[in-house]
Amino acid sequence: MQGMPATAIALADFDRCLDSFTLLVEGVRPEQWHGPTPCAEWDVRQLLDHVISGNRMFAALAGGERPEGTQGLLELRARVAPGPDEDPEEAFRASGRRLLEVFSDPDFAEGTYATPIGERSGDFVIQMRITETLIHGWDLARATGQTPAFSEAIAEQTLANMRLNLADRPRDPRGFGMEVPVPADAPAIDRLAGFVGRSVQPDRGLSGEDDSQGRSGHLTGRGEAT
Repeated sequence: MQGMPATAIALADFDRCLDSFTLLVEGVRPEQWHGPTPCAEWDVRQLLDHVISGNRMFAALAGGERPEGTQGLLELRARVAPGPDEDPEEAFRASGRRLLEVFSDPDFAEGTYATPIGERSGDFVIQMRITETLIHGWDLARATGQTPAFSEAIAEQTLANMRLNLADRPRDPRGFGMEVPVPADAPAIDRLAGFVGRSVQPDRGLSGEDDSQGRSGHLTGRGEAT
């Protein structure tokens, strides 16, 4: 993608992340929807609902919604959250398609949009959704005994961006946990998960394998642990 504008590269990366996340959703077995995840307060269905509501919320923001403050964002997210009767696979696919569509508007990258950390550019928002899709994709894979198939290059670049952005910021236990050591030769998606406080050791009780390490918080929609 050498020579492509930065926004076009980010859109292509987000599209690839959505495809990889979709494969994980399709791989969830019926009996796994209410199983535990690395996000301690959510089961598998609740984890996916969080990602879907995040996609829908940012699509609404890109479409002109202007909620006031954190409470306004929370109310918007609750309003667009999937209902219990929605098919989770189709709801995820539709939310991803819609978000990619609004991100692809030629004017989107130049605008600014409300986020939990204040007004941010369209390019920044795209990166936020890439980060959340990667991290929660890792969570979903770990919870259901699957291997995440995210691009190594995209996960590596996201990890580099996060190391830069969080270098001097304290960790919030409600968001990113403290970094967990991960071997340097581990896949980039595992090193990204470790950076935001996930244990990459085998988890007994999540996928039915070995779950000896702690579980983490979640991403807040600010691209921080949610």
